[in-house]
Amino acid sequence: MPEPNSTTVGIAAGASAGALTGTLIGAQVDALLVGLLAAIFVSIWLPSVDSKLKAGCSVAFSSMLAGYASPVAASYLVAQHASIGNGSPLRLLLALLIGAGSPALFPLLIEWARNRAREKVGEKS
Repeated sequence: MPEPNSTTVGIAAGASAGALTGTLIGAQVDALLVGLLAAIFVSIWLPSVDSKLKAGCSVAFSSMLAGYASPVAASYLVAQHASIGNGSPLRLLLALLIGAGSPALFPLLIEWARNRAREKVGEKS
């Protein structure tokens, strides 16, 4: 497991790049920051985040996903369930969930895709 200091430096570098890019291309900054903080906290304890590059990419991608996907997810939930009120708390809660879940979910998805590709190549041989 890497030193906490080196992981924190990688996370901070990725976070600043993600936050700057998101504000320039129109992401909702509050959702971006909530997703960013959630991704930082989760990435510190993940065994799959073992380098500065992985930490930075994980946090930046999770933050961007939270900034763009949380408003869409909130609108969808409000449209499906009329009893849920639309507003900032729902959007920010979804940004928190997306930011916290993405660093753990994407390594699993990449491994699944890798195994699936190996199966397909094995079938053709």
